[in-house]
Amino acid sequence: MRKRTILLATALTTGLLTALPATAATAAPGTGPTADFNGDGYGDIAFGAPYARVDGQGMAGYVAVVYGGASGLDPAKHTVVSQNSAGVPGAAEAEDTFGEAIAPADLNGDGYTDLAVGSPGEDAGDDVDGGSVTVLWGSASGLKNGTTVKDPGVSAHDNWGNTLTAGDFDGDGKADLAASAYADPYVIRGGFTTTGTTGAVQRIGTPEASYSVDAMAAGDTNNDGRSDLVLTYRVHLDSDDSGSWSKGAAYLGTATGLDTSLPRPLNGGTSLALGDIDGDGHDEIAIGNVFSKEDDHSGSLGGRVVVIRGSEGGPVNGDAPMAELTQDSAGVPGADEADDAFGGAVSIGDADADGYGDLAIGVTFEDVGTIEDTGATILMNGSASGVSRTGARTFTQDTAGVPGSAEATDYFGSDILLADVSKDGHAEFTVSAGFEDEGIGAITALRGSATGPVTDGARTFGPGSLGQTRSYGAFGANLIG
Repeated sequence: MRKRTILLATALTTGLLTALPATAATAAPGTGPTADFNGDGYGDIAFGAPYARVDGQGMAGYVAVVYGGASGLDPAKHTVVSQNSAGVPGAAEAEDTFGEAIAPADLNGDGYTDLAVGSPGEDAGDDVDGGSVTVLWGSASGLKNGTTVKDPGVSAHDNWGNTLTAGDFDGDGKADLAASAYADPYVIRGGFTTTGTTGAVQRIGTPEASYSVDAMAAGDTNNDGRSDLVLTYRVHLDSDDSGSWSKGAAYLGTATGLDTSLPRPLNGGTSLALGDIDGDGHDEIAIGNVFSKEDDHSGSLGGRVVVIRGSEGGPVNGDAPMAELTQDSAGVPGADEADDAFGGAVSIGDADADGYGDLAIGVTFEDVGTIEDTGATILMNGSASGVSRTGARTFTQDTAGVPGSAEATDYFGSDILLADVSKDGHAEFTVSAGFEDEGIGAITALRGSATGPVTDGARTFGPGSLGQTRSYGAFGANLIG
């Protein structure tokens, strides 16, 4: 497989990861977090096209919501929002990358899921690349209007909003927002208002000085009713900054917010998902790491996924995680090959409604036959003992019934999501091909069933289906629902 730059691998495989929206409490156990932006009772999905041209401005970016229904996702029912949309702060400008990070939650407590959107390339006044975070408000007609979330450290950093997630970290019933500016993560406490007021701000220090926060996600690892925050970050190994190491940490929620006094050390990585795989009520943590050893001392040959068990005391890491997976592991389809990006994306949800969360893994640069970098996804079953080593399935664009065809550098699996959008208790499997048609991007949706995802009735759509220009843009980035 061809060698790729780390910049490309990070841009297309480090997704913003599964958040814990305040509306998730109504979802069936294990179906994955469900966002409902228009309040119709069906789950919806949101995603970005952060490199898309908007009104002539290259890489200005936009976000989109496709609404769910009894038959699954319907691209005819959608909302597209950019910074040129009515009621949205700012303006679509070159290299703003609006939609590079997104997180859903009912931030103002009105019963509709809202969407926080990061635009880390935005110039904030005369602060070049200062970044911005905007909340787009849910309503009976879907997303509309927006409010800026103030950067708590304007002079301390650039690229505010490069990662986002949401949860209720203090258990007060109000959704909180976690946002970072590369190495500086914060939690902005709820409630949020359309006039821009929020609760208090908490700075989250990483256990060691870092130069980048790669991923953040929220979930309840100890089943205490409060969200916990998980993040991965990178540190320099050498004084000349020639080496790096990816590390992770979990911060447990408390009645006063996240406990930063004793962060739990975790494996490092580039993608994160939380969900209950073994059905015991505690969320597991799945961490994907796409880096090879030559690029990251903690890397592997073709990528690795580590699953850490939740418990009454929080995440249980130590020397024996629930699962440590490569494509050479028992029950994992394929073979461990250099630069496949196994674990470039991860998601947890119950596709077959058996009460156990299934683990979906993106293998973003997987070759299919002789076709290079077309991409693949793997779905592994959950069970009472954790990730099952039997019954795993692989889906590619060469799989019978999956729309499209396997083409070089499609990157099928660059973002993935297991979430119920049809209200039948089965999580649908939604997959992005971030570089479909040379960087335009496309999304494929497979229905859930009693046997897991099925290709019958599968749908695929791209920018044209949403009335957008078909051009380079990474359409489908940061799938969330």
